[in-house]
This record gives sequence, C-alpha cells and structure tokens, in this order.
Amino acid sequence: MISKISQHYVTPSLMPALKPSIKKLALGTFCEALAAVAKVGALLCLINLIDKFANQWIYGAIGLWAASALASSVGSWLVHDAESQFSTRLRRQVAQHLTRLPSKTISQYGDNQLRRIVSEDISTLHHMVAHLPSELVTFIVVPATSIFIMLNLTGPVAMLTLLPGLIASLYYLLFLPRFAAKHGKERMTIMGDIVTAVNDYTRGIRVNRIYGTQAGALDSYNDATRRFTHGIVKWVGSVALPAAIATALLQAVSTFAMAYTIGYELSPVAMASLFFFGLAVVSPALKLGHGLDYVNAGKNAAKNISDFLQQPQIESGSLSAGEKPLSLQASNIVVANGTVNIIDNFSHYFPRGSFTAIMGPSGAGKSTLLRLLTGQETPLSGFVTLGGNQLSKLSEISRYSAIRYVPQDIGVLKTTIRQNLKLSTPSSSDDELNQALQQAQLKIDLNSDASVLSGGEQQRVAIANTFLTQANVLLLDEPTSALDKNTAFTVIRNLAKFAKTQDKILIIITHDSELAKLADTTLMLNRKAQRQDEEV
Repeated sequence: MISKISQHYVTPSLMPALKPSIKKLALGTFCEALAAVAKVGALLCLINLIDKFANQWIYGAIGLWAASALASSVGSWLVHDAESQFSTRLRRQVAQHLTRLPSKTISQYGDNQLRRIVSEDISTLHHMVAHLPSELVTFIVVPATSIFIMLNLTGPVAMLTLLPGLIASLYYLLFLPRFAAKHGKERMTIMGDIVTAVNDYTRGIRVNRIYGTQAGALDSYNDATRRFTHGIVKWVGSVALPAAIATALLQAVSTFAMAYTIGYELSPVAMASLFFFGLAVVSPALKLGHGLDYVNAGKNAAKNISDFLQQPQIESGSLSAGEKPLSLQASNIVVANGTVNIIDNFSHYFPRGSFTAIMGPSGAGKSTLLRLLTGQETPLSGFVTLGGNQLSKLSEISRYSAIRYVPQDIGVLKTTIRQNLKLSTPSSSDDELNQALQQAQLKIDLNSDASVLSGGEQQRVAIANTFLTQANVLLLDEPTSALDKNTAFTVIRNLAKFAKTQDKILIIITHDSELAKLADTTLMLNRKAQRQDEEV
C-alpha cells in the first residue's frame, strides 16, 4: 500500500531518495493501524461494561488504550525517522544535482526559486510522507471496524448516524482540495513576488538610493501584498460558510443528536454503540481533512523538485586526467542561444606552459568559452580535450582537480582569510598562504575577516587561491577588473611566471589590450566567437 501511495503522490525522480525509507514507513503505518484497532477495541470494552459490569472489561479497556498509545508512539517515531532520512537523502540528491548543472541552466533559476527547491519544497513534503499513509489507514480502518461493530449491535439503522460525518467528509475530501489546488498556485506566486520585491530592494538598496528608485521597489512590494490580502479575503469568503457547516457536522453534538434521534428506543448497549462508534467514524474524517491541504502542497513541491532533478547534467565519465601537465584543446565548438550561434566553430590548441589572453566585445562569448573550457557548459557540437581525453569522459573529481576556474565576482566566504585560502589546499602552511597573498599583491593578516574586504582585495584572495592550486589549467574571467593598473600588471606577471615555471596552462579574459600583451597568445573574439590569433 505504501508503495502505491508513494507512486501516486511522489514522482519517479524522488523515488531513489524515498525507496530506502518505504519499509520503515510501512512498519510505522502498520503500527498506526494497530493503534486505531486497539482504540476501537477499548470502546467496545466500555460498551460491554455497560451491559455487564466486570473487571475484565475495565482492564481490557485500559490495556487496549495503553497498547494503542504505545503502538501510536512507535508508529509516529518510525514514520518521522523514515521521513527525516528521506529528507536528508533528497537534500543531498538536490545539492549534488545542482553542482552538476551547466551554468546556463543554473542562471535560469532565480535565487528565490533555488532556495525554495533546496529548502522549502523539501520541508513541505514532510506531512505528505510522514502523515498521509497513516492518516489514510486510520481513515479506512477505524470507520470500517466501527461500522462493522455498529451493524452487529444495532442493525442497518446505525448507518444513519454516519450522515453528519459523510456530508462533512465530502467537503474535506472533494470541495476543499479542488478549491485549494485552484487558488494555491496563485498564492505561491504572490508570496514569491513579495519575497522577490523585498530581496531586490534590500540587495540593491545602494543602487536604489543612487537613482532614487526606492518608491518603485516599495510599490512592487505594496502591490504584491495588496494582491495577497485580496486573495486571502476571497479565499476566506469562499470557504468560510462550507467550512463552518462541515466543522459543525463533525462535532460530537451533531453525531449525538442523530444517534439519540434514531436510537432512543434501543437498549443501552445499542445506544452506547451509536454514541461511541459514531464519533469513531467522524474523528478520522476531521483528521484527514486537516491534512489534505498539506497533501496538495506536497504534490506541488514534489513536482517542482522533480522538474529540477530532470534538468540535464554535465556529462562525466570515469577517466583520470593524471597529475602531470597536460595540453588543452577546443575542437569545432558551437554554442547557440536559440537560433543564434554565440560561438561558431571555434577551435584552438592551448599547449602546456602557455599563457593565453581572450579579448573581444561584450556578448562575443568570452565567458561562455571559458566555462566550456572548464567543463561547466555543454556545447551544441564540438568538444574540449585535456591531454587527449574529452572533458565529458573525465570523472568529476579528476576534472575539478585538473582545472581551476575563477569566475567574475567570485566573492569570499564569511570567515577568515586563512579559511578562504585553505579551500584550495587544506594542507597548506601559513608560510605558503602568506606567500600566495604576496604573489597576489595583498598584505593582510590571515586571521582577518574576509567578508569585510573591498572588491579588489576579495579579488586578490581568489587570485591567491590560484597560486596554491595543483590544477594544470588555470582559467580566470577578468581577474584584475577591480585592481589598479600597476597592481594588475604585477599580478598578471606573477601568474604568467607561475604558469610557466609549473608548466601550467593560463587563460584569462581581459578588456585591457596592454595587459593582453603579456600573454603568449591573444584570441580576439568577434560576435560569433570566431577567433583572430595574435602571437606575442
């Protein structure tokens, strides 16, 4: 049953994370079913106690209630532990998938959308995974057992007692889920607009102040909150009356009134069965109805995560690049944006120990080319080889070990300079770290907070990491954009010397033609990334 429920509510992409937890979920659900049957048995003992006072019925009721509590506790622990392990595996699966996505794919997701997938959507699955199976079992087992007992003690007339619960169940099982599905997507969109408006304003507050656009950001926020308020009022106005009626029908007074109306002439035992087991039918409907909102939210979250996990990853193989210096070659590379080729039939050989500068106008595909050379993008056609092996055939670890890519505005972690530098080589000594900083023209204490550094200083921390790496290929996207001319020239000379002495390949993107003259080769890219070589 658990497998069927999971297949209906959980998409195939999530099954690898869920499958190891299914046995524990099934066992927990079974415990919940036992707890439900034990509760019904305790009520039956009380009814028999009315018919004939005996200690065995008292002890039986107490024992069954205790057994119900124990089984329910064990079941709850099992399903929540299984759900916790499922969430952990799913978070790891999503995180690993994220690291393997091409940069272009990642850029299609906004910060809020990625955060929602990695955090909020996975949390939303909790109720559906941990509670829905046991609630469905309770909704089936308790009513079925109660109806069977009532029919045996009272006869078919007992079915009339179920009318309040059945009418209310129609609201919770049919009307509310459909209405929630209709308006839930709209609410999520509006909430996303609110979060986006706040983030855009706070992150760009300096820009807003420069251009006097605070009012525009606040207008976006106010518009989103007005739409949210209007939607909530509309929602409450639509569901308030049906919800009030359904809630009233699920109250004990409704069931008791119906039970007394049809059973006032029956024996005390028969009337007691109507009172007790009539409520045993109503209570699961109320419990399940409360959970259906979360089920719909969970299904939407599962779809969002599944769509994300189905995004194509960067291809990887099992080959090793080795540790010795290797040459890099791009062959007939074509990259398209829609119907327009950004890079058109690009080929170039980068020998080991070489220094290449890439120049060209904005939009010529320089950064795209650099990401292709590092293996973070997949070309429409063509391939990149390292030491004769295509990047797509190398293992992830081997590719990351062989190629170091420093993008624009890489930033730093909010920790010390030392910890930031040890991201590259954790075993480096303080002397080696200081030497790398010196090569990057940055004099600063290793215990300093990296997050308070200026843009140019943060850029040099990233460059210092490059001096520490064991990678054979160094790819830097405008590494000196935040540096003054003298510092930029010194840093690039040091990088060129480092690459030459270590027999590494150094490739940088720059808009400074004077700086490019330091390179062995300059690639001039036009709008379709067709190169013009300039040997120096």
